[in-house]
Amino acid sequence: MKRLLCIWLPNWPIQSLSLREPSERALATKNGHSQNEHKPSSFTVLWADDSRRGRTVIACCRHASMMGIRIGMPLIQANQLIQHRSQQVDEQHADEEIGPQLNVLPHDPYVDYQDLVALAAKLQSHIAPLVAIEPLEKYPWAGFPRHQPESLLCDVSGVEHLFGGEQGLLEATSKFLSDASLHARIAIAPSVSAAWAMAHFGAAAIEVVDDPATSLGPLPVESLRLDLATVATLDRLGIERVDQLLRLPRGGLATRLGKNVVTRISQAMDEIDEPINVHHDEPEICCSHELEYPTDDREILLHRIEWMMEEIGAGLATRKHGALSLLCRLGLAAHPPLNIVIGLFAPSQDTKHLLSLLSSRFENFRIPSNVVTLMLSIPLTSPLRSVQSGLFDDANDHVCSSHSFGGSSVSRLVDSLSGRLGRDAVLSVESETDSLPENAYSVYPMTGFSAIGSTSIGGKSKSRSRTRPNQKGFRHQNKKEATDDRNESMTINTLPSRDDAMRRPLTIFANPLLLTSLAPPSAQSGDVPSVVRFRNQTFRIVAVWGPERIETGWWKGPSIRRDYYRVETANGRWWWIYRDIATTKTADAHATWMMHGQFT
Repeated sequence: MKRLLCIWLPNWPIQSLSLREPSERALATKNGHSQNEHKPSSFTVLWADDSRRGRTVIACCRHASMMGIRIGMPLIQANQLIQHRSQQVDEQHADEEIGPQLNVLPHDPYVDYQDLVALAAKLQSHIAPLVAIEPLEKYPWAGFPRHQPESLLCDVSGVEHLFGGEQGLLEATSKFLSDASLHARIAIAPSVSAAWAMAHFGAAAIEVVDDPATSLGPLPVESLRLDLATVATLDRLGIERVDQLLRLPRGGLATRLGKNVVTRISQAMDEIDEPINVHHDEPEICCSHELEYPTDDREILLHRIEWMMEEIGAGLATRKHGALSLLCRLGLAAHPPLNIVIGLFAPSQDTKHLLSLLSSRFENFRIPSNVVTLMLSIPLTSPLRSVQSGLFDDANDHVCSSHSFGGSSVSRLVDSLSGRLGRDAVLSVESETDSLPENAYSVYPMTGFSAIGSTSIGGKSKSRSRTRPNQKGFRHQNKKEATDDRNESMTINTLPSRDDAMRRPLTIFANPLLLTSLAPPSAQSGDVPSVVRFRNQTFRIVAVWGPERIETGWWKGPSIRRDYYRVETANGRWWWIYRDIATTKTADAHATWMMHGQFT
């Protein structure tokens, strides 16, 4: 008996975005905690351009939906709600380092589709070999404003015995999706239409259908994947459920509402078969050549590779894809094969550019023996896309990615530098949401598409002002008056505001440096020592701003709690220092002080 499994991923644009964005999910999972349980709420809204209504909301997260944002709402109206909520967030989290994030981003349906394709490929190896992405029609179905696939269809006929029955299959599928941090609704039925209807409109998150007529009867007519006009006509006739529609003669339905309605009913009742277009990964673009005479002459090898590159370029042009990775394998006579892997910043079809990258790599290594065979392959490709900014678009609304620079001088420069200096020498910066300043951003190679956050170094990714503004609590004096005051006492000032350009230093050390306290804190200095030694030099602190409390969440492991101070020395240096209050309980001369950054 034929059995079809439908997996619906509700709000797929938001779920797909959460899988791509750098987050603390791996750390939270490692410690046995759920990310959504402990991380401050984030409000995410995706918008798209509508030809008649302008920019409208195309998707929003659950928190944004609770805030009043709805799909189809004009973006300007959503922005007003977001600004109102943002003011409330600032008031509620004024004393916290990191509060809830408010993200308004453009929607990219192509990336959503690619993530769905990647998920389908994983399901083929874990659940069933026949997996398809739900087909779409010319117009969206009633009840679904987004016209994009968000469901996967699997033919599980003859597969359920591998899991101990259909119940075991459903449990395995649910666990697979849960491990991938995905929320889904699942249904098994004799037909594609019945499985789709139960997954989208069923009462439970997991449904099993044996008799489509009985199971689909209470569902709304939208579950049959009908267009908006047909559903509106049925609504005027008072037909809201499938069982009401089944009582009507199909001949009259075809005459009044069109043949498509009768076809949908027949497909749902498993009276006619609805084939699925099974997903298949495209074969890897590859070209091989066996040399007539083994040689280690680089010019001869590059000549053969140039000839092979033409065939590789033809394969890329046929698919309308660009290469993101290039593999050249040299089969040697007396040694193991030699592999040369080249990563690209943006997809490229330019065979001359690919050949130049390969030629530069040939200059940097020695071939240990004669080459017998040559093989070129493209392990990773991506469709070529052009991204053009509008005349009046805000720079912040445009999302810069490697696809935006495909074939440009920027991508060629990045590829050339990575080829000559090494992949780990040309890096990009990604801001992180870690509260510790040394973990405020991460770096990753711009070619090769490594996981963001694999290498972490200290510092802030945001740019800082190089001017010293008029700050609250700081008295502007002439040089003589300032010198006299520094010799007398220390000035304690209030914390800098969120808009203060000097709130964070220009330079932050990846590893904080030790300060040695030479004099105990005075009544004027609070907890900060009045004299410290740094790099074998003695400094007198004359002004203090702080403290500012920075601490990590308890779910990240051992708690780190620090009190930061911005201080000024007698010779005009501005430092950012802290004391670890997790290990220091009293303010005395033996407290350990660290310098984390310098403002000048």
